[in-house]
Amino acid sequence: MVQDLVICRDPAGWPQAVLVEDGQPVEWIRPLPDTTARRQDILEGRIESIDRALGAFIAIGEEENALLPHREVPPGSKPGQTILVQIRRLITSPHPAADTAKGHLVTTRLQYPGLFAVYEPDPERIIRRSKLGLAPAPDQDFLLAGETAWLESVHATVCSAAKAGGPVPRLIWRPRTVCAAALMDWARPDLRSIQCNDIDLFTQLDTLVQERWPALRPVLTLCPESFDLVAAFRLGNLAQEVNRRQVHLKNGASISFDQTEALLVIDVNTKKAQARDPEDLRVKTNLLAAVEIARQLRLRNQAGIVVVDFIRLHSAEDRAELVRFFSSELKKDRGKITLGGLTRLGLFELVRQVP
Repeated sequence: MVQDLVICRDPAGWPQAVLVEDGQPVEWIRPLPDTTARRQDILEGRIESIDRALGAFIAIGEEENALLPHREVPPGSKPGQTILVQIRRLITSPHPAADTAKGHLVTTRLQYPGLFAVYEPDPERIIRRSKLGLAPAPDQDFLLAGETAWLESVHATVCSAAKAGGPVPRLIWRPRTVCAAALMDWARPDLRSIQCNDIDLFTQLDTLVQERWPALRPVLTLCPESFDLVAAFRLGNLAQEVNRRQVHLKNGASISFDQTEALLVIDVNTKKAQARDPEDLRVKTNLLAAVEIARQLRLRNQAGIVVVDFIRLHSAEDRAELVRFFSSELKKDRGKITLGGLTRLGLFELVRQVP
């Protein structure tokens, strides 16, 4: 499997990053305005109210106040006080018709993520990330020590910024800029290339790579402005692709994606696909669909329950092969996936948690 990491700007000028595997985009860090909240942002917020059962509602500059669970509310806290929090989970409605608005979930237990480790200041500890094991053994201690020192200095800077005061609510630190997130999520020693066609983004990448993982610098490339990076990697309009209801397969069959409030329903249809042997057509269409569904779940960063209605197979052997093949494709996903397998009605069930 050949992997390339592409970082560029969308038509509106916002940074975006794409992981490309064997010429196909499989994961996408979407372009977002700087004012949009992101997971792991550290902010200074203001306590708006306290509910004895739920916790404290914190103003963080979003339309809805964030929720700090009751067990983390400092003793003696009162409305109007400022508090340093980190976004633990972004709460968004998966369905446009949903009429319930909820704020993000925040925590006072700060974490500082890096490429190889996560630093937790209270209680102080370093959590090694699995990515550290990808580096050559002789380099691991050096990389870990350097990153630990950097993360500790970031925490000191955050504390100083919070003590200095300023308008509240306000963003104190954003660990997952597009460049940093792309490296944290996708950087590997066997990457074929890290491509960028924007000098400002390239400078950010070059600095991060030199400081955090110098061995990756040879694969980092600044493309000329005249080089169409999006066309070269066939990225097209990813915003349109991830919102498309119907995806066509190369044999003329199609897959439809229907999101409800409770789950995502995926239906596989032969459509215009043709073959002399109907059963062979069903098997081959299901296998093509399995590859594309696994890719789409990653690209759309789908969370929650997913139900797939594959084309019905009559042979138990063919059904077993489909389950094996689909499970194998899903193993490429960084997200945590719990498989339910095929039900008695022939539906494949799974639950995906975003990485």
